[in-house]
Amino acid sequence: MAGPRRNILKTFFGASLLAAIAPFLSWGGFLYRPNRQEALRQRIANINDLQPNSRITFAFPATGDPKIDSDPFRQYGLIRLPTGEVKAYSKVCVHLWCLWDYFPSSREMQCPCHGSVYNPDTGVAIRGPASFQPYPTNALPELELEIDAQGNIFAKGLKGRVGYGREYREFLVPLQQSPPDRDVTVYVPLRTPLAANAARSLITEYNVQLVRAYGYRERQVTREGRTVVEKDWLVGETETEMAEMDGVYALDIRAKPAEALKLAGDREVITVMLRTA
Repeated sequence: MAGPRRNILKTFFGASLLAAIAPFLSWGGFLYRPNRQEALRQRIANINDLQPNSRITFAFPATGDPKIDSDPFRQYGLIRLPTGEVKAYSKVCVHLWCLWDYFPSSREMQCPCHGSVYNPDTGVAIRGPASFQPYPTNALPELELEIDAQGNIFAKGLKGRVGYGREYREFLVPLQQSPPDRDVTVYVPLRTPLAANAARSLITEYNVQLVRAYGYRERQVTREGRTVVEKDWLVGETETEMAEMDGVYALDIRAKPAEALKLAGDREVITVMLRTA
């Protein structure tokens, strides 16, 4: 327990110090740190070495100097989602600069200081104080990633500003530019998991077609004499398969662009993201 306790104390101390000095700093400069928008390409890991629903922490841009690379503003979390996709975000919470961690059991990024919770599909805050901050200061900066033929994952550049936020409504731009009479497929991350019947109602209300549902089924297991609830992460392509889920956290749907954009405005939806493949 000593190790985790020290890490939490370090996070709290760092956040307290930053919060205390923040009023005297230029938010545009973010302390002494260099501009992360410059062209960089850094290998992070190989996707074949990462289990689905797991994360690793790494420094970016890495210098090889442990002291510099331990700077909180250089810390990023690479998450391989249950679907196999990968995302990478700054670990600095946009609320008061503590460092979040990823919890596979709930599929959430959680900040230990004040309880901000982020959706791993988008990096957008869905609960806690960060979720009440105005756009675009309610989303974590995201690294652009590239995966080569061997499975090596490279970070190429940063969208957003560490400690401040990120524009994420850009997800809607390709959809807005799509031919209006042609069906598109979009990924729809939900703010909180919905019961299967509620997800079905959402699909019906906006007159869209289900392509795929992403969710989980809960089961009770006994560990060290205690009964705990675990989740099996599922993907279903029919409403029958979706009905077997205890919770649905995202959808792939097919619709005309205008219908998908209307769905993006629903309070249960974070955004919609055009599928390109």
